[in-house]
Amino acid sequence: MGRICPVCGSGKRDTWWRTDFLVPEGWTQPPYLDWCLCECGMIYGDHPNITQADYDTYYIERYGYGVGDEESHKRLQDRAELITTMCDHEDVIVDYGGGDGYIEDILRRRGFRHVHTVNCDGDMPDKADIIIAEHVLEHVYDMKATMKALTRLRAGGYLIVDVPDAEEIAVCESPAMPMLDYHQKHINHFTQADMLSLMHRNGFKIVRTDNYLERNLTCRFYVFQSRVAEPYALSRKFVQKNMAAKVEGLRALGNEPVIVWGLGDIAMHCLSQHMPNVMYFVDNDPAYEGAVVADIPVLDSVEDDYPIVIIAQSQKKKLIENIRSIGVKNRIIEI
Repeated sequence: MGRICPVCGSGKRDTWWRTDFLVPEGWTQPPYLDWCLCECGMIYGDHPNITQADYDTYYIERYGYGVGDEESHKRLQDRAELITTMCDHEDVIVDYGGGDGYIEDILRRRGFRHVHTVNCDGDMPDKADIIIAEHVLEHVYDMKATMKALTRLRAGGYLIVDVPDAEEIAVCESPAMPMLDYHQKHINHFTQADMLSLMHRNGFKIVRTDNYLERNLTCRFYVFQSRVAEPYALSRKFVQKNMAAKVEGLRALGNEPVIVWGLGDIAMHCLSQHMPNVMYFVDNDPAYEGAVVADIPVLDSVEDDYPIVIIAQSQKKKLIENIRSIGVKNRIIEI
């Protein structure tokens, strides 16, 4: 089947074209790459006989000579400066795939004591506060293993990522970039949508992103934050807690006769859980004209001096202002 998609993990793909290369004897690089388009839209390179171990060997033995140019050093200095504004000197910082430890040297000179440069096959510290991956993910064959390492953050920790921007590169027709970015080393081509999908699947939310040029290559910078909990779980907890409190407010009314003003979704939910001693409802929405809810009529005005119960959220203040503006003086109970 070959390599699975580094973003979504699917094996369903179309092979669009093949790029052949000459490879020096003894080097662990493939003689060609097939450029595959996943059903999710991600473009990545593959070869049937290559592994992550082969790439690791190549990067350890052959890669990195002469790439420490002024532009990349400026970027790394900027990232180190950003990190100093995001954490304190006792935080654990990891430069994943950081090679010669350039960022670590800068941060240690700034007084940060727990800084680690970790190769892609190295051991990661647990519960790091910040992990930085500078132009690493475009090189990775086994993305699942890499994301397992990058998720070793404390809850709320930050991941800083830089990669070439495939979306911008794809529209470049400059003779200076005849192969765009489809060479032996960059085997993952992330658009912004691809990167956001990858990070969302691995429990991160986007904090910041921007693009820039480096060595005439359009790149993109991201800051992600590890989610404390999945949005669904957080939403459920928040909603259930708050709605339960409103229902308890209705129960506390006992058997006191009341008028309920406003039949929005919050009121309808709470009343489905507990119906107090409601004499009638009031709602000016024409849709409720002549309506009956739970055998109780809906009117468009107040006819008695019973207390008015308002079960609302964002519209609560507006409802109260409307009630007072038309001269209704009944006591108002906010739920």
